[in-house]
Amino acid sequence: MMRAPSLLRALVVRLTIVVMLALAGSYLVLYFEFRDGLMGLEGQSIAVQVQDLRASIVSETDPPRLALPPSLQEFYAQPDTLNGYQLLSADGTVLESGGFSAHYLPLPVAEGNGQVVMQWETDSLSGNRVLAAALNLDDRQGRYWLRVVRNLEDDESLVAQLMLGALDELFPPIALLLIAAVGVVVVTVLSSLRPLRAVSHQAAALSLSRLDERLHARNLPRELVPLVQAVNASLDQLEADYRVQREFTANAAHELRTPLATLRARLESRFSARELCDVALEIEQLSRLLEQLLCLARLDSQEQLQFAAFDAHAVALEVARELAPIALESEHYVTAATPDAAVPAHGNATLTRLVFRNLIENAIQYTPPGTSITLSADTATVIIADDGPGIAAPAAACLFERFRRGPNASGPGAGLGLAIARCIMERQGGHLSHDTTAPRGARFVVEFSK
Repeated sequence: MMRAPSLLRALVVRLTIVVMLALAGSYLVLYFEFRDGLMGLEGQSIAVQVQDLRASIVSETDPPRLALPPSLQEFYAQPDTLNGYQLLSADGTVLESGGFSAHYLPLPVAEGNGQVVMQWETDSLSGNRVLAAALNLDDRQGRYWLRVVRNLEDDESLVAQLMLGALDELFPPIALLLIAAVGVVVVTVLSSLRPLRAVSHQAAALSLSRLDERLHARNLPRELVPLVQAVNASLDQLEADYRVQREFTANAAHELRTPLATLRARLESRFSARELCDVALEIEQLSRLLEQLLCLARLDSQEQLQFAAFDAHAVALEVARELAPIALESEHYVTAATPDAAVPAHGNATLTRLVFRNLIENAIQYTPPGTSITLSADTATVIIADDGPGIAAPAAACLFERFRRGPNASGPGAGLGLAIARCIMERQGGHLSHDTTAPRGARFVVEFSK
């Protein structure tokens, strides 16, 4: 059987995906914004270096040269330096250089007019990404270029350091933010579905004995209110139809009792028992059916029953003694396995007698002669079992349905006895069940609430 999809799981998964995509998109936006800002810082830093180098130009010589102070000499003389400088003629010839140097970088296309010109290039030989800041200068010897070069591929570059550091610092907060977001999603979905679960529990508790109850729409999402209202309207109609049917059954059974009793009395006054024969039997069965219908109508009406404390096992033994002559006549044997046991119960003893009477009569009627019927009890249950052929699985599945008889049923009856018996037990807070694990025969367990 295919499992139904889970709304909770679908909402959590989808919202989690949305949150993750939103976080990833936000991270990418911040990443590129941050990278652009760092590139601006790189540009500013090497622009400052260009101006520092410009102050060190000696223009009286031909060609001009740089007289670097000791601090700059030390800076550009460091091994694996990221920074380098170049003094270039107007045609691109390198007049002087120091520190990191790209093998070949083209001159800026723009003249600059005394402003620093930024270049983002790729060195043709090393393949390194290079950032260069060039300044166009004029003096008596002519035009030349002063350029500062920075290697952007090196792990120690300013951009790389800041970016890697930023990434290292961003990952833990992002992971915590993701966990918190997923937690918020789960809590939000669970809290949003709580009213729906409450309505589901209410719907699951509805039964024929609680048809007057309705589903509550308070705290429900606005989209689900029409569904609850439609269900309540259906319950109103169902309750009305069921009440009409129940009242009709009760009224019909009640109205038929008097003419049936009158008919029986007149027949018995005019004919002998031998002459009546089958007619008397049919009248007896019809009378019993009417009594069963009235009993069902009474149980379904939720009429307040009179409850009191009694010994359920003693009631069962009393019913067995009453039915003992009928059992012996059909060669059945009723025995008490635990004659001294007591089963304290709280309910209606008169209706409970109907339960035991039905179970014992069924055992007598549906088992062959010579069958033993045994009553036993423990602290809360009374068990009625026989060693007959038992009940087949297809018949056992619908054993307690109304007007349902077994495939081999041939005696009198309308298929209401077990349905009435279970209804009586449920009205008392107990339970009647058929034990399908019995190795032989039929075994019914009558459980009482303490």
